[in-house]
Amino acid sequence: MQRIVFTIRRTAHVVAASIAVELALDFGAGALAVILAPILGEWVYVAAGVIVVASLPVLGLNVARVARREWKRNHRLPS
Repeated sequence: MQRIVFTIRRTAHVVAASIAVELALDFGAGALAVILAPILGEWVYVAAGVIVVASLPVLGLNVARVARREWKRNHRLPS
């Protein structure tokens, strides 16, 4: 049980940071699309949508990678 709690605590920080980066990327892509659409055309909205949708799996993979790393790190620590 202690190992699970340790892993969740250590992973929670990275999850929060990853979500913050994800939101910044999404809002940034949307804001940039709104600014550039009158100049470059409507296709900019499609590009922003692709950035938003494609970044979601990256967030999930990052969280899984960190959780796995912390699980292994705790396993190596002496009790």
